[in-house]
Amino acid sequence: METLNEMDHLCTSGFGRPWPRHGLHLLHWFSNDYVTIYDDGDIMTKRNLNKKAFGFHPFYDNDQLLPDWGFPFYEVGNLHRPRSVKLPDYVREKYTGKNDDSNIDRIIISLKPDKVLDKIYVTQHDHHSGAFDPQRTFRISKGLIEIISRLDLDELLEQTGYV
Repeated sequence: METLNEMDHLCTSGFGRPWPRHGLHLLHWFSNDYVTIYDDGDIMTKRNLNKKAFGFHPFYDNDQLLPDWGFPFYEVGNLHRPRSVKLPDYVREKYTGKNDDSNIDRIIISLKPDKVLDKIYVTQHDHHSGAFDPQRTFRISKGLIEIISRLDLDELLEQTGYV
């Protein structure tokens, strides 16, 4: 599985593009508002994932999408989920409520018991088959999360070619 380490990697992956996809908006929210990045490189969630805030829920890798299991996995980004209404408006604004590309992007994270992130993935959900696309699943480095956390949304969208 490819790891996206730099903005160029994110650009060439195609994740979150083209319009009306919401993945880049979701990744911006996650990097800027949902996690705290520490000087030692650790990334910690600001909330308890068991509360299912923002639509986070356990991810069970029934299709063996991810290469390894060590810690529990959680998924966010399905705008059909009731608690996803707590996501910022800019993440949800292009959501049509229909089976189209406005709801195919997801973030999957593995979490250590102390709320420190172990691994971060982005992927694409196929609304026709109901499965995740292994060819459109990428690991995101902690360094890329840190880069995104320093950008405002317009900068991220411009640098990735969304706008």
